Amino acid sequence: MNLKMNYSDDFNFKNYFSSRNRSLTKDQKSILDFYQKKVSLESFCELEKLKEYKYISLEIGFGTGDILLHNALNFPNNLFVGIEYYKKGIAQLLLNIEKHNLKNIRLFYGDAFDYLKLAKTNYLDEILIMFPDPWPKRRHWKRRIINKDSVNEISRILKLNGRTLFFTDNKGLAYWGLRHFILNSDFNWEIDMPINCRKKISTLPVSRYELKALKNNINPFYFQFIKQ
Repeated sequence: MNLKMNYSDDFNFKNYFSSRNRSLTKDQKSILDFYQKKVSLESFCELEKLKEYKYISLEIGFGTGDILLHNALNFPNNLFVGIEYYKKGIAQLLLNIEKHNLKNIRLFYGDAFDYLKLAKTNYLDEILIMFPDPWPKRRHWKRRIINKDSVNEISRILKLNGRTLFFTDNKGLAYWGLRHFILNSDFNWEIDMPINCRKKISTLPVSRYELKALKNNINPFYFQFIKQ
């Protein structure tokens, strides 16, 4: 096993919204059992010891890890961090990390907000929020990763001129996320005119969820917010 992350012996691997967690294959379960203590909050605090990386990117809710894997393979001198609460997504990406012998990815399991609160101030260069669960029912809005508190934490942990990329194919979540970011005076919405948020603004690969939206003739929203 190649990932080198410290952990504590009393870590409990709890389920988040377990009804949405799909069953694991034998290989996925095996690798998740091996790493379950190494993807904890305690290990997250060890990131600051990694001084060799000049650019650090965090993806919140990476799904199956398509973007993380692509970036880690193509930018070996950068560090890519992912937080996810679906066990199958973490397990599959761990298998791919082993397959490619990658050293520049760190994965963590659980509620992203718990990790945001622990992150060092002015630490990250980039945060990706790619097609998060829209939680369309009003009673579930509290589960949305974007809210006033999380945006405040994102602002705190981003470096000056660091960026947040937020992509979604859900109109309600797009307006929700946009409102929370523009209400935070630390962020500048980099755009010439509102309609341009329907045009992709980065060279990130097309993720599984983005491809699904495009196949269904849904034009996603692409937001970029710069910390000023």
